[in-house]
Amino acid sequence: MGRMTTRFMILASVLAAGMVVSACSGANVELKGGVFDALGVSGDQNKKRNEPKMANRPGLVIPPSTASLPAPGTAQPTVLAANGEAFPVNPEDAKRLKSADILQRHNTFCEKARQREKIGLAPTIADSPWGSCHQSALRNLTGKDLAGNKAVGAQ
Repeated sequence: MGRMTTRFMILASVLAAGMVVSACSGANVELKGGVFDALGVSGDQNKKRNEPKMANRPGLVIPPSTASLPAPGTAQPTVLAANGEAFPVNPEDAKRLKSADILQRHNTFCEKARQREKIGLAPTIADSPWGSCHQSALRNLTGKDLAGNKAVGAQ
């Protein structure tokens, strides 16, 4: 016989002996111990379980001054949807739209300034109210100009 077969035979005989011994105990098997109690399989399931002691919940927290609360009926700005439903304006979306509008205005201004300089109507490219109109590799890479100012449209 091979080594694996011998080990298998020993393991099978040990398991069979364990099954024979366990069958002799009858139906009065009780599992006792803290682990079995925690699992809920011990024989002491008919005992009354202790209810956990919990402190009473605190009351509602009321602000010290109601003067800072908005008046009833005043709501934040809303947007009217196509079906007539009103939705609150998300401040982040409003900021994003505002920055997109500023970027569009800046790009339009700069394009016109470049055209004016190209055809000779202006000696240099004018700066827009929102920043410089000069193209720069540094600005494209870092989002800032040489002075460290944030470029228009940079996130």
